[in-house]
Amino acid sequence: MKKVISFCCILAVSFLGFLILKDPKICTNSAISGLVICGKIVIPSLFPFTFCVLFILKSKILETIKLSQKNCIFLLSLIGGYPLGAKMLNESDLSKEAKENMLYYCINAGPAFIILAVGNAIFQSKKIGVFLFLAHILPSIIMALFLNKKTTQTLPVKTLRENLIDNFTASAAAACSTLISISGYVILFCVIVGYINEYQKFLPFLNGLKVILEVTSGISSTRNIYLISFLLGFGGLCVWCQIFALSKGLKINYLKFIICRIFHALCSTLFTYAFIKIFNISLTVLSNTKTLEFSYFQTNSAVGISLILMGIVFIISLSEKNYAGNMLKDLV
Repeated sequence: MKKVISFCCILAVSFLGFLILKDPKICTNSAISGLVICGKIVIPSLFPFTFCVLFILKSKILETIKLSQKNCIFLLSLIGGYPLGAKMLNESDLSKEAKENMLYYCINAGPAFIILAVGNAIFQSKKIGVFLFLAHILPSIIMALFLNKKTTQTLPVKTLRENLIDNFTASAAAACSTLISISGYVILFCVIVGYINEYQKFLPFLNGLKVILEVTSGISSTRNIYLISFLLGFGGLCVWCQIFALSKGLKINYLKFIICRIFHALCSTLFTYAFIKIFNISLTVLSNTKTLEFSYFQTNSAVGISLILMGIVFIISLSEKNYAGNMLKDLV
């Protein structure tokens, strides 16, 4: 079975390479669109919050407020955005068993994306966005109650940095590496979706494939609130790849992971339906919607420069223990 999957992956990547050579303009335009999404949504919404979360986890703040790392990671994952839960688990001092168990339910879209980008931009109603967000986090809470279990395995507590400057720089470098990883997948899947958009007029079934590949593209292609709720819970393959990349060293049961994502998606849809009926949300409001559109925060150059600067910071952070004291040598 593994050989069949490997062969299919190689075949798919080879075919993508052929399409890029055949029509490089689609690749270029799609990659630019991916950069715009990163500059408009991913970096502004995730980078500051990721830095703050990592700084908290690396400091002694948790000891002061007497909140366990386990509870803190779960609460922050509810509001942090899809891959942040995986990153926090990977950076924590929890046992490997606890990390692997929590990974299945510490996956959520952030309130900024659901309430503002989906509720306000698509349905022109923050109220609908709030209901969608509540319907989205309730399945995670349910899974946390049923999947959470006491673990006997413990890890030695890491030595905490007492120097706040060290904490600051280490957290900023870790946040940079996280955002670069996430942005890479966003750009890659934007290119794939770009080719799907080009050829779906000849192969209509490709439109369904686009829906499960990247959550933003899937949401942008529909006005059905129940399908949108399902897609937010499901996440899409792009989000899954981000989570797997940020879960280094953890043993993931992929079948269990997929079942949990489908469970989350179905429950989110059911809760959305219940909220619409209970609070009597008029479906006529939902019909006057528009697709999700992205605009620049600033100019193309500003987005490009910000990405280049983040790349430089990340490269320097890789050689943190071997600084030569010279900027050019450190970059090399």
